[in-house]
Amino acid sequence: MAQVEIRVGILKRLAEQAMSDSAFRAAAAQDLDAALAEYGYRLNERETELVHKFRTTLAEAGIDLKLAKNMDLDSIFDDASSDDVERLLDH
Repeated sequence: MAQVEIRVGILKRLAEQAMSDSAFRAAAAQDLDAALAEYGYRLNERETELVHKFRTTLAEAGIDLKLAKNMDLDSIFDDASSDDVERLLDH
């Protein structure tokens, strides 16, 4: 079976919205999948899995996205391949 493509640009846009949009964060805190659909994110299965894993990883690390506004997403996502994104979360 072919591996499903991870669209890094969409994940970056989602991370930016999670850091800047309090209404989105509130909706995602209640039901992440419903919030993604409501805000127009049509993620494939692998992307959805990564978003859930990223959310869990941040929570376990005690990182609050509303306080991480100065996070340099460009340095994380701009040169990242889909494999790089997966490796970030596999640790």
